Amino acid sequence: MTTKTKTLNVRITEGQYGVLEDLVEGGEYTSKGEFIRELLREKFDEFSVYLYKKAERDRAKHISLEEYGKSRGLE
Repeated sequence: MTTKTKTLNVRITEGQYGVLEDLVEGGEYTSKGEFIRELLREKFDEFSVYLYKKAERDRAKHISLEEYGKSRGLE
């Protein structure tokens, strides 16, 4: 199955672009796009970890559906 992709255009400062070009020319990345994709993967991973930790914290605030039903006499 082929992964569908979308094109994204972004504006960055000349300084940022220069650093990005240096990273590619220095062999750190094969392309500017690879660098951007890696940044997005890292950010998405961080967000997933944040959501997991938040769910763990919030779990104590909630009761199970069974407990709720029993408290309402809906057994």
